[in-house]
Amino acid sequence: MEFTREYLDFVDQHAEEDPAKLRLRHHGDLRWWLPLAINNIAALRKKRKFFLQGDIDLTPRVIPLEVSAQQATSAQVALLHANLARNATTVLDMTFGIGMDARLLAMDPLRRILGFDLREELVAAAQINFADFPNVEVRQGDSVKFLEEYDGDPFDLVFIDPARRGKEGERLYNLHDCQPDLIEILPLIRHKSRRLMAKLSPMLDVTQTIRDLPGISELHVVEEGNECKELLAIVIDRKDDRQPQIVIDRLVKGELTEFRFSPTEERECIPAPRLGRLPQEGEYLLEPSAAIMKAAPFNLLAQRFASPVLHPNTHLYVYPSGIEGTIPDAVKSFPGTVYKIEQSLPLTSSNLKLIGRTLPQADIAVRNLKGFTPDTLRKRLKTKPGGKSKLYAVTVATDEGDIPALLVVSPA
Repeated sequence: MEFTREYLDFVDQHAEEDPAKLRLRHHGDLRWWLPLAINNIAALRKKRKFFLQGDIDLTPRVIPLEVSAQQATSAQVALLHANLARNATTVLDMTFGIGMDARLLAMDPLRRILGFDLREELVAAAQINFADFPNVEVRQGDSVKFLEEYDGDPFDLVFIDPARRGKEGERLYNLHDCQPDLIEILPLIRHKSRRLMAKLSPMLDVTQTIRDLPGISELHVVEEGNECKELLAIVIDRKDDRQPQIVIDRLVKGELTEFRFSPTEERECIPAPRLGRLPQEGEYLLEPSAAIMKAAPFNLLAQRFASPVLHPNTHLYVYPSGIEGTIPDAVKSFPGTVYKIEQSLPLTSSNLKLIGRTLPQADIAVRNLKGFTPDTLRKRLKTKPGGKSKLYAVTVATDEGDIPALLVVSPA
């Protein structure tokens, strides 16, 4: 299979057209490459994910399978992977796909990358997409079989992204169900390499993943755009009993921030102190990000940012107001969203009426509060979605007991 100039010209000429209309218009056309070209045009709808730092376009020239673009690593996350590869000079990419991870890894000309993919279309696409990368070789075939037969020097790094879709397109979450079965082939990879980097489903449980993959030195919980995108396991062959590090990597507007801890640190940390009262106007409400919620270092958050919780089951933190016009450093560096509290009221019928009259537009969140959902609360308040303010209906643990409360907040 070879993607010709005719294929490339078709994609360029029709890139802005509706793929569904193109399929209807060319129904019955016998050119073998035409369905792949239309897939390519559909895949370009995802091209924003291939931009690095806002304006560097790394979109592959040929994307013959639309699902490959949907499942591909974004350019920003691929850059994180490349940085975590550190000084690896020989890399085996066992699940090449459209090669976004390989593209960023190959930016180091001293690094040699051997990639495998079972799909003929993607291997043929790589011949064009990586024509300017002499340090990248892509072969069609079973990477597990290759590794079983390989008798050369150990690879510095093996990269793998096991397929998380079944034969009927259903999502797979158990590591044993994904292909290849990483748990089964882990001893082989550790024998033939110095280091493994495994991109895993964000739906996996952090603690169970550490149990399933012996030798994890770091388990990265990667967040982009306040969405948990993946777990990234780094496995090395080591003899000591050091605890694995859980690293929360947050990519926000092109900037990377990190929150690092070990399970033992969180387990041995004193429980997060409770605020013990209703928060006050002018204080800050701190909401952990998606990756933080996934990794759950809730006691360490309170300790490191000197912020008590509203309630042990609410996972919202409060920080005192700073000097007028300034935001405290602890608030600026908090791994999540920070709000300024504008109103803090007990949840009563009269206060619901007050909020309904004075807050015509706001997003609504309900946390740890029985009997309410955002929809039921919105109907009762008649508040439209949107606007600058947000309304939290929460349970607050006070010295007198649990109290339902309404907090009107705005971005700090």
